Amino acid sequence: MQKLNLTKTQKYWLLQILGWSSIVFVETINYTFFIIQRFDWHFVVQFCLLSLSGLLASHIYKNLFIKPSLFEKSLSRIWFRALLDTFFITLTMVVIFFLPLIFTETDLPSFEVFLIQFFGQMMNVARYVVVWIIIYYLYHILNRNKDISEQKLLIETLVKTSELELLKSQLNPHFLFNALNSIKALVLIDADKAREAIIKLSELLRFTLNYEKTLLINLSDEINEVVKYLELEKIRFGDRLDVNIDLEADSLDAKVPPAMVLTLAENAIKHGINHLPDGGVIGITSSISSKMFKIEVTNPGKLKIGEHKGIGLNNIRKRLKSLFGENAEINLSNKLPDQISVTIIYPLTYTSYDKEMLHR
Repeated sequence: MQKLNLTKTQKYWLLQILGWSSIVFVETINYTFFIIQRFDWHFVVQFCLLSLSGLLASHIYKNLFIKPSLFEKSLSRIWFRALLDTFFITLTMVVIFFLPLIFTETDLPSFEVFLIQFFGQMMNVARYVVVWIIIYYLYHILNRNKDISEQKLLIETLVKTSELELLKSQLNPHFLFNALNSIKALVLIDADKAREAIIKLSELLRFTLNYEKTLLINLSDEINEVVKYLELEKIRFGDRLDVNIDLEADSLDAKVPPAMVLTLAENAIKHGINHLPDGGVIGITSSISSKMFKIEVTNPGKLKIGEHKGIGLNNIRKRLKSLFGENAEINLSNKLPDQISVTIIYPLTYTSYDKEMLHR
């Protein structure tokens, strides 16, 4: 069965006609069974006239006096305006209803009786107008709130995306500076090693250009680039640098922010191996427990005051917070008297926004 798709205008007129026509049905039942206790076509005609007056009055009044800007005001002003609109639409309807009677009826009631009938009819009609006002106003208020919520969500998404892109773009010069430091001394000393270093650097630069297009990547892909970087650094440090990578098999498919582990490896070289004549071991381990992903990078050295404020670590903190909120942890500590440890823990589950970004 084909679904009936109506335009906004068609829906409006359908609801208008059905809504105001209900007066004929409700009032006919009311008069027939409860007031005069008999069916009278004269009353049905009056109810039809009343229904038509409601349709015309509400539509004309809406177009002339109820502007879209009204629903951008405070709720108190909106509902005060709704009260006034109820009065004026009711008045218009009753005037339209009484005008034909004034010109067609020969036996008009006294002025006092007319006033009683007029205000009595206003009280009766106001019941229907109030329903129309409430439905119409609530529809626009809810639509306005929906638009505001969508705009807010769009702004938050744009801010989040821009913030992540800014943070990732800041890693490029940081990484490039450290990588060039690894090969600058080799250019005049060992041409073959310098050539090998340049090839690895070009592969790493290709990775940094591509990772800016991706929010999260597999740990295995990240580690491949980390290995290239450490091999590049080993050309410079020789026997001073040893690497121990021990990754839990189940964690290889875990998602990580691109260049996160690479940044930790850079820091391990910069703040650890680089300052020690005898060098040392850089260790990288990963594991999964209770749907939480954990990765740890260690290097020789002792934690200095203020070292946790480095550009690389601060970028990682901000990126993790953008992705996982308060569910992500990053801890920098002295694991042993002569060993520094950086541990990152966050959940393996992601928000709907992150899932959408992952498949872009």
